[in-house]
Amino acid sequence: MANITETITKYLDILNLPLEKPSLNYLERICNAQLNTFPFENISKLLYCENHNNNYFEIPSFELFTKNFKEYNFGGTCYTLNSNLLILLRGIGFDCYHVMLEEKHMGIIVKINKERFYVDCGAAAPFFKPVRFENDFENISSFGKDEVNILPEDPRLNRYRYVRHVNGKQSGKAWHFNSRKVAKVSDFNEVIKKSYKPNATFMTILRCQLYQIPKQRSISIVNNKFSIRYSNGETNVLTLSSEEEIRTVLIEEFKLPKLPVKEAIEVLKRLKIDIFEHSTKY
Repeated sequence: MANITETITKYLDILNLPLEKPSLNYLERICNAQLNTFPFENISKLLYCENHNNNYFEIPSFELFTKNFKEYNFGGTCYTLNSNLLILLRGIGFDCYHVMLEEKHMGIIVKINKERFYVDCGAAAPFFKPVRFENDFENISSFGKDEVNILPEDPRLNRYRYVRHVNGKQSGKAWHFNSRKVAKVSDFNEVIKKSYKPNATFMTILRCQLYQIPKQRSISIVNNKFSIRYSNGETNVLTLSSEEEIRTVLIEEFKLPKLPVKEAIEVLKRLKIDIFEHSTKY
């Protein structure tokens, strides 16, 4: 227990938050800090796959997750980010569990005063606070023109759906889930394994996203496109022409100087993907 307690302290230090008793206000501050600290990125995923010869799939442990952020500025995609966030929340004393959305995405349900809240810091989506989906059917988690709703499908059967709209258009398919069906991390083993296949989304692009709420913006790199989305809906896109320019943006704009982006680009090259030619909708 001493080891996990020490790691919880390190994790909270990274978030620049003190240890407090579980409460809705504290949970909101954790969600906000998480989205403004840990990047949603696949650089770590590409390197992990390469280092394990594409035959070993495991989510970084709680200790390794915090260590990797300090040493390499790693965050991760949904499985890494939300699985470790759940460990943190449980370590603090929150009553919570995972849910599986559409047999692929890993979300978190937190119970506070007999009410369930949806928490998700692993979708690059604007969930800056827990979603009161059971009592607020018109909830909207938004940033600029990016909006996410957790909508009722059949509340009597605990059925809900996750729907995201960007610029007024639905982004991807709706994700359906049962809010009372507890999922274990091991339930995601097969979908995690599939996420490392050569044609999987995060094995075919370079991706890094981070919210910077003090600056009222969200910044993102997708291949060689650097986007800045502001809370007022304005978006600026810059095309980067070299690996050095990408690295400079990660240092100067993201403040993530340790991310080994050049190594990740080399992995993509070995997978026959040129990020300076490869167009994408993501």
